[in-house]
Amino acid sequence: MRGKFRLQKDYVYKMPVHFGGYPFYPARVVYPDMTVLAVKYQTDEDALLQFIPEEFELLEPAVNLQFTNCREIEWMSGGEYRIVQVTAPVRFMGNSEGLTGEYGLVVWENKACPIIGGREEDGVPKIFADIACERHVKDHWFTSACYECNTFLSLDFHRGEKLPESVIAGMNEHPGVNLFGFRYLPNLGKGGASLSQITLYPQEMHVKEAWTGEGAAEWTVLTPEQHPQQSNIIASLAGLPIKGYLSALMIKGAARLNVGDSRILSGEDERL
Repeated sequence: MRGKFRLQKDYVYKMPVHFGGYPFYPARVVYPDMTVLAVKYQTDEDALLQFIPEEFELLEPAVNLQFTNCREIEWMSGGEYRIVQVTAPVRFMGNSEGLTGEYGLVVWENKACPIIGGREEDGVPKIFADIACERHVKDHWFTSACYECNTFLSLDFHRGEKLPESVIAGMNEHPGVNLFGFRYLPNLGKGGASLSQITLYPQEMHVKEAWTGEGAAEWTVLTPEQHPQQSNIIASLAGLPIKGYLSALMIKGAARLNVGDSRILSGEDERL
C-alpha cells in the first residue's frame, strides 16, 4: 500500500519530516539570562580573507571570539546551553542594502536542539563541542571547549572596571546585530551543492551590566585522530596569528533572536 504522508504547503518541517510540521510564524525567541565573555583580537588580513566569502568586504582584520552561557530559555522549558562563537566584521556586497555585521566563521554549541534550530534553517555554521560553564577565582574568569576530553580552546578574562549606567544606555541605543551565514547542503552521490546561499539572521542584545578587562584566547591544534571532523577547523583558527587584543568585555544581559526575520541574501548557481 502507498504511504499517506505528504508535505503541506507553507508548513515548516524539521527532519524527520514525516512526523509532521507546523504553520510558519515569525518567531521572536527571547533569552532572558545571558553571561558573555568576549575578546576581540587583531590578526593577519590576508590569512583571515581566506575564510571570508567573496560576497563580503572585510571591515577590519579582526576576530571576535565570544563565549555565552544562556539560561532560562523559554523554548527549552527553562533550560540552558553554552556557545562559543567566532566571527569577523564584514559588509555584505551582494546587493544595495549596505548591511554590516558579523560573518560567522564557526559557532560551537553543547546541545543538539539549538544546533538543529539554527544550522540548516538559518545558515549559522553550528557544530558540537563540550563547553565548560564559566568559572572564576575572584576576578579571573575562564572557560574552555573540548572534544572527547581534548581541549582545543581556552578563554581567560580578568575583570576590571564596571561600566557606568550612561555607557550601558549608549550600548542599548542600537541593540541590533546582523549575523551572516553560509547555508550549504552537499549533493548526494557527487560533488557540488544541492543548496548554497548567503543568509542573514538578525539578533538583538540588551545589556544589563558590563565590565571591561583583559582577555586572552589560546587555541590548541588537535590531530585528525583526536578530532576526526573538526581538526581542520581548529587548525585554521589557530593559524590566524593574534597580533594584539583590541577589546575584552564581560556582559550580563538578555537577547532576542529574530528567527522570523531570517532571510536569504543571495544564492549563486555557479556554486552548485
